[in-house]
Amino acid sequence: MGDLKALLFDCDGVIAETERDGHRVSFNRAFKEQGIPVEWSIEEYAELLKIAGGKERMKDYFSNYPKLIEKFQINNDDIKRLHELKTEIFMNMSANGELPIRQGIKRIVKEAHDRGILLAVCSTSNEKSVTALVEAVMGKEGLGWFDAIFAGDVVKAKKPAPDIYNLAKNKWGLQANECFVVEDTRNGLLAAKAAGMHCIVTVSFYSMGEDFKEADLVVSSLGDPNMDAIEYFNINSKLMDKPEYIMIDNLIKLL
Repeated sequence: MGDLKALLFDCDGVIAETERDGHRVSFNRAFKEQGIPVEWSIEEYAELLKIAGGKERMKDYFSNYPKLIEKFQINNDDIKRLHELKTEIFMNMSANGELPIRQGIKRIVKEAHDRGILLAVCSTSNEKSVTALVEAVMGKEGLGWFDAIFAGDVVKAKKPAPDIYNLAKNKWGLQANECFVVEDTRNGLLAAKAAGMHCIVTVSFYSMGEDFKEADLVVSSLGDPNMDAIEYFNINSKLMDKPEYIMIDNLIKLL
């Protein structure tokens, strides 16, 4: 059993169920505001999520529709402006309480903070969007528990590349095995494992059915006291008792 010195969270799908009802919706509203006849369905967005990063996602999508690019003269500057508009819309959705926090997040973040464990959000999403969401669902005090937010274009290569997790590790001078990552997708899991870190997966709407065989643990959520017990999608021999919700001591057992 080792020492847990840092707990690192992905944002979308981990802190809140944002992809289906947050990012997808805000992209569609941005397209509509700009008069672009595109509306991503729930099913279509599931495929688009295989590409990390909102700007990258739009570039890939529009590259398959040259007539749209020609008609609306969509270039890299337009993609950037669309993404800025989408970010503003998403931030307003967060502030309005449209994106509720997932079970167990605030509890385990506070527990880690109280025990002196370093905390960070490591996300491919825009930093403003991430900060706005965390503050909206956890309050100013909860946002203040995080020691850093690494997001957006802070690294060149996005998940499944390990760059963003390596950035956190190197910034704090930590060993990879002292870090535990909370992720919800295979891309995120691969990024954490490529950085040599431990990883628990809390399955989200869009990641159901993905392959998480490399994960230390796969659960329905982190859970909370006085709520339904969490569901386990894999069994780790170090946690055979299958607690009803995940605490810091449970993660330490997995190190």
